[in-house]
Amino acid sequence: MTRFNSSSKSFIIALLVWLGSEVSACANAGTPLLWVATFHLLIGNALLGIGEGFVLGRLLRVPTARAMTVMMAANYFSAWIGGIFVRWTVFQSAQIDLNNGWQWFWGLTLAAYFLTLLLEWPFIRWLLRGRSDSLKSSVRSSFLIQTISCSLLFGCYWAAGDTSLYTRTSVVPPSEMSLPETVVVYYLHAEDGDVYRRPLRGGTPEKIRELSAMNSNDRLFVRANPTSQTEWDLMARLETSDRAKPKIVEVLPRLNANATPGPREEREPGRIPGSWFNFGKAVRLGNAKDSPWEFRTGFWAVEGVKATNAQEGERTWIAFETPFVEWHPRNAVHLPGDVVLFQLGRDQICVFDPKLEKVSLLWRGKGPVAVIPKAEVLRPMSDDADGIVENHQEL
Repeated sequence: MTRFNSSSKSFIIALLVWLGSEVSACANAGTPLLWVATFHLLIGNALLGIGEGFVLGRLLRVPTARAMTVMMAANYFSAWIGGIFVRWTVFQSAQIDLNNGWQWFWGLTLAAYFLTLLLEWPFIRWLLRGRSDSLKSSVRSSFLIQTISCSLLFGCYWAAGDTSLYTRTSVVPPSEMSLPETVVVYYLHAEDGDVYRRPLRGGTPEKIRELSAMNSNDRLFVRANPTSQTEWDLMARLETSDRAKPKIVEVLPRLNANATPGPREEREPGRIPGSWFNFGKAVRLGNAKDSPWEFRTGFWAVEGVKATNAQEGERTWIAFETPFVEWHPRNAVHLPGDVVLFQLGRDQICVFDPKLEKVSLLWRGKGPVAVIPKAEVLRPMSDDADGIVENHQEL
């Protein structure tokens, strides 16, 4: 056994050195949580199995090599089967949003722990086959081993992920947010994909046009009206079978409002990114153009929404990336009053106030566009109008 343990130590040390060099070289190709999860699923389970098998061999007086082999198999089985169940079965069917995401995170953490106990216990019981006390000893040993292992895994995942969306801010109802009164938001409804408009500070949503935009990459945007210097055209960018050529639909022409195009649309009018690539510095609306605050969204969920005040030296951010739930912020607009409107995940339209450290879910939708109307005049499209449809080249 001394020879086996010595060779195992050499292999583990060499493996960790190699992995560390690979992670350092590829740090820009993912997030710490992604690398931890990949390491856990591919290699970490073997290391856990070796450690658990060593403890069980000493604790239960079974051959250590056999215990290590069995526990490696147990860890791979529970990680892959349990991970698929929790991540894809529970997560996909659950109604998780900003208001209940923190409770779901802890609930799924406990579920993962008990599922690990359930899935790995038969392996320990098999190690003790033939013993009169196999049931009692296997249950007790399983609780001990899994509590230690799951605590180590939780610590690794906690350090690699980011939960500042909940730990750094307060999730409050929209009524507790200090929001500008004059802002109106156009968006694609989460359930039917049609275009609605709604005052930022509440009110009844008003359908503007039926669009049935159900792709997660669909969004709204504005562009300057070609015949007027003071009006904007509200447009929709829709995914097609050819992702390089999205469908551009005119939703509401000649919008008499204070609006702002996205940074990509302003620099390159022929390139309209979908929601997935609409990240970076938030566009500024109204007097937010003179604000010392700057908001920026990152590509990865862990980068979240960052708020920086260069004059005061203030900086904060919110993000939510966990093994169970991760939300990417997109389509951000810097509003008057230094709050930022953004889409969180697939269909949550939220606002964040860095000064008050508050965040709120307004309603479910995607691809939001915020404007400040100059006159309450709405020109809805006729029922049989198709709008102007174009094909735009996309990166």
